Amino acid sequence: MEKILYWLIIIIAAFAIYGTSGLVLKEWNIGNICPKILGIPACFIVMVCFLGGLIGHLTANKTGLWIFFVFTGVVTLIAITGTVGELTGTTKCPRTSGGIPMCFISLGICLSLLIAKIAHLKL
Repeated sequence: MEKILYWLIIIIAAFAIYGTSGLVLKEWNIGNICPKILGIPACFIVMVCFLGGLIGHLTANKTGLWIFFVFTGVVTLIAITGTVGELTGTTKCPRTSGGIPMCFISLGICLSLLIAKIAHLKL
């Protein structure tokens, strides 16, 4: 079960990085696709955080664990903020081609990563 969770975290993080990359490219080429955080497009920060979380997970020591939770925690806070903003109408998250706000998906991915990592640590 420990190995399954280890690989599940890698797969989820890789999926998140892949999914974010298209949005980052659109932001880079077109601009004004992602909401800004301190003047930086949120999708750039989200991509860096998912990468940092993956690197932290792959680093099998206490520093890697700290890195995982810091980066995953930051992206989770961004996803929560975006989701609350989307639900209250104060923020507009980028949408999938099917119209689903990407902050909802990001929040689901973040929670999946956190739950899987906590379960992995308990084994």
